[in-house]
Amino acid sequence: MDSHKEINLVRKLKNGDQCSFEEVLNLYGNRLIKTCYLILNNKEEAEDAVQETFIRVFKGIHSFNQQSSLYTWIYAIALNICRDMLKERKYASYYEEYICQEGESVEDIVVERINREILREKLFSLPIIYKEVLVLFYFEGLTIKEISRILDEKEGTIKSKLSRGRKLLKSALVKGGDFIEG
Repeated sequence: MDSHKEINLVRKLKNGDQCSFEEVLNLYGNRLIKTCYLILNNKEEAEDAVQETFIRVFKGIHSFNQQSSLYTWIYAIALNICRDMLKERKYASYYEEYICQEGESVEDIVVERINREILREKLFSLPIIYKEVLVLFYFEGLTIKEISRILDEKEGTIKSKLSRGRKLLKSALVKGGDFIEG
């Protein structure tokens, strides 16, 4: 969104315009759910996190000083909520339905899904400081600069976390990620 449109949207939000609230939900809702799900590994918790995010955004819009983009501000709120939820959580569970597409062999589907599950499991087991950077970079497609703004950290710190997170994930996959038929 260009800065002129964003300034206008924020002005409308601060004035309580109902359509602007819906516009923000439409702009960021699905992306936030995806990000929160990738961090929390739980659909219901991700939905709760997004709902709480928008409640805080709408209640706190008057404190938004436009030093960053609206997008950056909203994502920072969402990530803080996810962090809080992870601190409160004692365990996580993950379930996925497996559906075969026409033309796929059962063996290929099983191997692909096992590998995806292993990747998810290893990603979810990483410390949050690496997991959130990897999720924002690879799954959300954000730049180092955008992640730096969202997490309120220097770009060099983000690069270090990204590098360290990649190494930890690679190491975890090498140790337990190979699917060997036997």
